[in-house]
Amino acid sequence: METLTAEERAERRAARRAARQATRVEKEYTILYVDDEMPNLRGFKSTFRRLYNVHTALGPQEALEVIKKEKIDLIVTDHRMPHMSGVELLKDVFSSKPDIKRMILSGFIKRADLFETIGDFGIHDFVTKPWDFEDLNAIFQRILTTDADVKDFSKLG
Repeated sequence: METLTAEERAERRAARRAARQATRVEKEYTILYVDDEMPNLRGFKSTFRRLYNVHTALGPQEALEVIKKEKIDLIVTDHRMPHMSGVELLKDVFSSKPDIKRMILSGFIKRADLFETIGDFGIHDFVTKPWDFEDLNAIFQRILTTDADVKDFSKLG
């Protein structure tokens, strides 16, 4: 068994830390995920943190605070939350920061709520829960790397 001095152990730790930092990829985009359920926030962050800068907010009020402090490229929100729906949140975000791309990720939303977004402000996509990593990441890439138009949900059947 190899015995190392305190100095050698410190040098090895520093080398490992430098190697980890060298392998980190600079993340180009920042996503804010809003949900009123902590397990959903943790799952989303752990899934996407290697690809994007991910902020999470436990509800709409916290999300509005994050948006004041951080540069956000895409906001992804649940729809059914206490005190303010996802559609209402995205409408508020659009009025103050129209350049932030907007998306709803929800298990429960009425078609009328999606229609409401068409004339008022628009969203770039809608995905139902539970979501698939590959599909959701492809949507994020499309929205973030192109001049994605808002979706027209009036054609839903």
